Amino acid sequence: MSTMAFRVDKGHKQVTLSITPLIDVLFLLVIFFMLTGTFKRVGELELQLPGSSTSTPVSEEDKARQVELLVSEDGLLTLDGEIVQMPQLKSRLRAILRADPQSRVMIKAAERVEHGQVVLLLDIVRDAGFPGVGIGTRMKQSQEARPQGN
Repeated sequence: MSTMAFRVDKGHKQVTLSITPLIDVLFLLVIFFMLTGTFKRVGELELQLPGSSTSTPVSEEDKARQVELLVSEDGLLTLDGEIVQMPQLKSRLRAILRADPQSRVMIKAAERVEHGQVVLLLDIVRDAGFPGVGIGTRMKQSQEARPQGN
């Protein structure tokens, strides 16, 4: 009878893989992408503002006291990033004016919003007590502003 002989390899070491450095690298990558990425403000609407060749940029001081009233093409109203319904708009504007009497309203309406809608918003803002209202536009390039000639 023959017996089988098994060989025991005592010369090989057990290989272990530590995943701690891998987790550290992944964590650093996540932090890198979070810090370098750009984020959209919550509640911000994408508006195509009408162009104007005579518009001027708003100063940083005025921008700090500016209240944005955005109107999208589908009629959605947002007041400083929060969706608001037309019936509550005047009371919300009055509360903002009480908190900061120096604040100004900037109405930013999409290019295709009806003129009547913008006039209605102007009336509501003035009825709320704001002394001045701005209309948001995008600045046209100097070539865009000039009429095309032959």
